[in-house]
Amino acid sequence: MGDGTKENPYTREDVLRLIRENGGKAEGLDLSRQRFIEAIDLSELDLSGIKLSNVQLFRANFNSSNLDRAIMQETYLGYATFNPVKSKIASLQSIDLRGALLHNAEFREADLTGAQFQGESRPSHLAASLEDTDFRSTKLFRANFKGCYFYGTKLERSHIRGADIYEAHLEEADWGSYIAGEEISKEFYFAEHVYRRLKLWYGVAGMYDIAAKFYYREKEANRKSLKLFSKSWNHRIASQLSYWVFGHGEEWKRLLFWIAGFLLFFALIYFYVGTLTPNTFLNSLYYSAVSFIALGYGSWVKEATGWVKGLGVFETFLGFLMMTLLLVTFVRKWTR
Repeated sequence: MGDGTKENPYTREDVLRLIRENGGKAEGLDLSRQRFIEAIDLSELDLSGIKLSNVQLFRANFNSSNLDRAIMQETYLGYATFNPVKSKIASLQSIDLRGALLHNAEFREADLTGAQFQGESRPSHLAASLEDTDFRSTKLFRANFKGCYFYGTKLERSHIRGADIYEAHLEEADWGSYIAGEEISKEFYFAEHVYRRLKLWYGVAGMYDIAAKFYYREKEANRKSLKLFSKSWNHRIASQLSYWVFGHGEEWKRLLFWIAGFLLFFALIYFYVGTLTPNTFLNSLYYSAVSFIALGYGSWVKEATGWVKGLGVFETFLGFLMMTLLLVTFVRKWTR
């Protein structure tokens, strides 16, 4: 039987015993500054309201545990896990983790609604240390990260609506695919708001490449929202074309494929209707290219007649539009 000392640290069985002695609940049980065995397994337990401040819990296992309202200020939780077990997530609503060391801790899919990580203006507690902490797919609604530094902190697919992360230091945060949990759960209105705030944050910080990623996701959330909910066909079509043709202004390389495709498509039409003499594919490709870029055909090209002439005019208009889009998208991308 452990007594929480260095010589005789607490085990899982000791924690269960102390909970029974506390009336069968962890609420109000104060185990602060006590010693626990390394990598202690406290998974799938109801530890709501427990006090575990100033404790060494290296590699501790809290998978699927209930830690709602727990107080774990200045606790070392390096490599600790708060992951789901058999689809049952860990619940850490309103947990107090101010000053905690969470290096490489894993909170995948955990519910951290209202969790406190922030530092104070006149600190009795520093902000939690979040170096390489894994918050992927977690729920961070109203979690407070003011003053925290996100050094490699993994935030991909996390639900961050309402979280105070915009007053944190996000320069080195790891957003993975830059997709927020709100978009995954089809809460597109909230996803747009989240992406817009992050776009502005990184824009002000001068990190324009990352700001562009969130601009793209903002437009994608808007496109998906229009696709599902909008009755306005013109807005839906415009949004879809923006995505397909040039990736909402962020994918200039996509325009090159469209341009190449149009050139080949029209060249095949000219070739099969026998526009040129001699009627070779290379001549048809040339005719398509000079029509597309409005260069001028040259005296050797036989003048087109009928609907083929009209097709050439249409290709010229299309080429002007595509080349303008390419120029604007390229300049926008490379002059940030």
